[in-house]
Amino acid sequence: MPLKQRSRKDQKRNSFIKVAIADENTLLREGLKRIFSAESDLLVVGEAADEVEVAEVVERTKPDVLLLDLEIPKRGAVPILLELNQKNIAAKVLILSLFPEEEGILDTAKAGACGYALKRTSAATLIQAIRRIHRGEISADSQLNCAETFVELARQARPHDADEQENKVAKRLSKRELEILGLVAKGLRNEEIRKTLFVSLRTVKAHLNHIFHKVGVNNRTQAALLFVRMNQPKNKFLQEAPRQSKLGR
Repeated sequence: MPLKQRSRKDQKRNSFIKVAIADENTLLREGLKRIFSAESDLLVVGEAADEVEVAEVVERTKPDVLLLDLEIPKRGAVPILLELNQKNIAAKVLILSLFPEEEGILDTAKAGACGYALKRTSAATLIQAIRRIHRGEISADSQLNCAETFVELARQARPHDADEQENKVAKRLSKRELEILGLVAKGLRNEEIRKTLFVSLRTVKAHLNHIFHKVGVNNRTQAALLFVRMNQPKNKFLQEAPRQSKLGR
């Protein structure tokens, strides 16, 4: 292949979000591949059915995002996450699960997962989650009761990624938006923010909508947690190790 033609092909490949799918269920993997093939920015580069295949696929294909089944044979997702972190693998991991079992969900966050989605979620929501974590954000299925806790634990488990995201957030927001975000973090409601800043309620709501969109959060609590972390001394949070019962499965 001519060098110029090869260069164009490599550039096109690099424009995709490279995705690997690790799940024992062949039908699920095939279904996801068909769904992702319709997206102009997603490219499935590999698939795995068990723990051994995951290691081989990740090292060979170097995906940007790894979709990993929580219950993948033989030991489950948490040991795989810990091993990926130990090897400094760059792939960001989005956990897939049939059930919203809180203990398992939070253990994956502590082990370094960047996202968590239930398998019954819509294709559009899953694709959005892949794009979000590829941008360096944390994504938790809104159907989870512990979604906000997952987001915070995942940020604590990946301090370097978190610091990078926080720097990007600070640059993304205007001075007024940072001011409003700070008031939200203090617990002020919209009416109280309006009175503090001498603006209309409509203006406050418009700023909040812009803030949520820019920083990639869904509600005031997530926005407040992000602001608090942005203004905490680094390394203040201590990470609780995942439960040994999960690691020994």
